[in-house]
Amino acid sequence: MKTSVKHLAIACLLCLSACAEVQYISAPLAPVAAGSQAAERILAQQAVFRLDTGYERTLRAGSAWRQAGTIAQGEVYRPVGAVFTLEGANIHEAWLVIRGDALAGFYLPAERAFSPLKSPVPLYFNH
Repeated sequence: MKTSVKHLAIACLLCLSACAEVQYISAPLAPVAAGSQAAERILAQQAVFRLDTGYERTLRAGSAWRQAGTIAQGEVYRPVGAVFTLEGANIHEAWLVIRGDALAGFYLPAERAFSPLKSPVPLYFNH
């Protein structure tokens, strides 16, 4: 009986260590100016990447993203007609932060924060 309890405890610890927190820093959003047309971009190719939390995420080809504003780390785009999330110990709504032609990380609107990617992910949009 002691051995099975010990194995269960080890399994629980391994599970908890695998459920990393989504890391983020405060990042005030400067919204798109009122009355101006927010840019909309359509993803031309699917992008698949792994987060530091161990979860894999996919941005679908054909998905539409509308500019919400900017933060110091880049331009912020929110999904059109969908919700995109990041997973770790918790689930966070996430918007894309694009710098140049690459995904630099995510803006978390509920936290008003930026969650960086270790390595930027190239994104290809229809022009």
